[in-house]
Amino acid sequence: MSRAEVRYQLETLLELLRREREMTKALNMEGLQKVVAEKEALLADLKPCREDVEDLQELLRQVDHENRRNAFLLWTGLNWVRDMMGFFGKAAMPQVYGGAGYSKTLTQGGRLLSGKV
Repeated sequence: MSRAEVRYQLETLLELLRREREMTKALNMEGLQKVVAEKEALLADLKPCREDVEDLQELLRQVDHENRRNAFLLWTGLNWVRDMMGFFGKAAMPQVYGGAGYSKTLTQGGRLLSGKV
């Protein structure tokens, strides 16, 4: 693989990472799936030798930076969804005292199912 081909593929990968971020921010799942498929196909073909990337450190840094940004965006979004699911899964009723005097939490399906959101 020539250096020019490697440079072109890395530049294409950089553009795909940027498009992936924009599709993620826009919540465009169809577009995101297309971009991910293109990225996977490109990565399957990208097999550079060490000599092919010696003068491409800045481009590689940019690819790494964009990839980390996307990973952080997706990780943050996943944690947000987990927090929201935890919120909606909590019991709508506070803790109450049972017949023997011990406290217990009523579990009636959570806020979402009880209609008390």
